Amino acid sequence: MKHGRTKPLPYLLTLPITVVLFVLLLYPTIYAITLCFQSTGGGTNRLVFVGLQNFISLFTSNEFWSNSLNTLLFTAGSIIMSFILGLGLALILNSIGKGVAIYRTIFILPIAVSPVVTGLTWNMLLNPLYGVVNYLIGLFGIRPLGWTTDIALALPSVIMIDVWQWTPFMMLILYAGLQMLPKEPFEAALIDGASPFQCFWSVTIPLLKPIMAIALIFRGLEAFKAFDVIYTITKGGPGHATETWIIRAYLESFRFHRLEVGAVIGVIMLIVTLIICKRVVRVLDQ
Repeated sequence: MKHGRTKPLPYLLTLPITVVLFVLLLYPTIYAITLCFQSTGGGTNRLVFVGLQNFISLFTSNEFWSNSLNTLLFTAGSIIMSFILGLGLALILNSIGKGVAIYRTIFILPIAVSPVVTGLTWNMLLNPLYGVVNYLIGLFGIRPLGWTTDIALALPSVIMIDVWQWTPFMMLILYAGLQMLPKEPFEAALIDGASPFQCFWSVTIPLLKPIMAIALIFRGLEAFKAFDVIYTITKGGPGHATETWIIRAYLESFRFHRLEVGAVIGVIMLIVTLIICKRVVRVLDQ
């Protein structure tokens, strides 16, 4: 079979948008990396080279390590809880015969809501003075709780809200994976006398592992850079209880006008994201 010459027309048609995207991505990245080694104390027009001082100041700051812990807890908590709930909902959908489309539509409603709207809505629901949640738990004799104002409860609260919104995402990916699993291994397991739990643990889980890995990695990327929900609900407070890396980068850049600190945090997040993306590619290539 002869291979014709590659036609240049498709490349010419996509060249303009490719150039635009390349410039829009490349210039901010290079500028942010350059800014990491500068001081903006005199303004962005009078940058002063300070070497690694910005990195040293950040890494020796107690707030940075507190932000790192918050980022880790938020990301891990959101991933684990949304995965468990998503897998449970996916198994329920997979076992439903009639009306599955109705249940699927109901389950995915949270992900259709804008994160900002989600944050504002839950902020009202969890309000310590007039929130519906405190009213409902008050019916059982439980005192009102400061869901978003108590240092001990603020981070679990925003994790819970993030899980509420993104569990449907996990559910859809895992449900699609369950639908694609071959029937023969399950039939063989049932013939051998395996119980439903044994089928799930020894057949479903091993067959679903690649899909699980993809769902966990993509969910992790989303949770790692979550901003809208946290900022609309707590703005990183109370104190620094819910201040993650991305919240700290935003505050340093646009509230405290220390663009170089925000750039350093952004570069750190970029490096972590690239590492995760490399893992995604490896999983997809398997």
